[in-house]
Amino acid sequence: MKKFVALLLAACLLCPVLALAEETIKIGVFEPMTGATAAGGAMEKEGVDLANELYPEVLGKKIELVYGDNKSDRAEASLAAQSLVDKGVVAVLGSYASGLTMAGGEVFAEAEIPALTGTATNPTVTLDCEWYARICFIDPFQGTMLARYAVKNEYKKIAIMREKDSEYAVGLVKYFQDELATHEGFEVVELCDFMNKDEDFSALLGAVLDKKPDVIFTSVSYADKAAQIMKQARALGYEGAFFGGDTLDAPELFTIAGAAAEGAVFTTFYDAAQPATEKTSEFLDAYRAKYGKEPAAPVIMAYDAYLTMRNAIEVAGSTDAEAIRDALFATKDFVGAAGTITLNETHDAIRPVVFKEIQADGSTTFKDMIEP
Repeated sequence: MKKFVALLLAACLLCPVLALAEETIKIGVFEPMTGATAAGGAMEKEGVDLANELYPEVLGKKIELVYGDNKSDRAEASLAAQSLVDKGVVAVLGSYASGLTMAGGEVFAEAEIPALTGTATNPTVTLDCEWYARICFIDPFQGTMLARYAVKNEYKKIAIMREKDSEYAVGLVKYFQDELATHEGFEVVELCDFMNKDEDFSALLGAVLDKKPDVIFTSVSYADKAAQIMKQARALGYEGAFFGGDTLDAPELFTIAGAAAEGAVFTTFYDAAQPATEKTSEFLDAYRAKYGKEPAAPVIMAYDAYLTMRNAIEVAGSTDAEAIRDALFATKDFVGAAGTITLNETHDAIRPVVFKEIQADGSTTFKDMIEP
């Protein structure tokens, strides 16, 4: 009898806990919090955390963020994705880095959980995947615009340094080369491959500088590698230009390269100096107050990913996975902090490419914008 009473009492004590749990809606945050691209994951986490502070509820319930560290590794990414599924998330945000996003996508698709990335630009992320969407542009567009930028600036002799163990870096170079081949008089004079773990680029740079390029295109998974290349190239006497993709939009580009990064140009998703919507100032004011610094693009994109997914849940009017997925894929003219978001038939965002340039003090200035 005493045992029965004890069990009954324990059950009663547990009931409020279970009731509380049911009052939250779990959203997974799938990011590299350790490993080679942890800095990118940290930026996106800042954006999601801030959005959750400002918009903590949906459908009258508190949004509970559940974190999954994919450790910057594809195998670990699958395990982290499964852990989020097992924890009962109704939707997922992330990841930084296309390869990690694709690895998680296989798990989320099998579990039929809608997922949304703010920055993974490789087209394979959403290709033939009925559960993943993105709010950033894709690499075929970005690579094409980088090539057109090279042509516009008369960079006729182009050297490419490509991180070959990054799906993002390899894909971006392909689309760049495809577009460049359509412009007579412009050529890739040297294409050098390296691994993310590499630190010494002197031998590769020797081959590059022998070709006397007008510009070096660094295609990397994160800005630290581009910064190392820039610093070492300047030390070897290179005086030409540098440019790269959206992964260069990170503080490490200047903190590591210093003066060597001055004048470098990269693509990105927005420009803080040109507020895109009425929500831009709200985001910037809140971010500066919370973190005491200026946000890089991955931060605001992750912030917008949270708002977009929250809106999809609100439109769906439930936590049913298919209903959320359908509402997400139908997103049109949703006002985010980095711009207005509309997804097309392949669940990809329609948005312009912004070009920014590193200044002598490490700040960036707007250089160009190309609409899709």
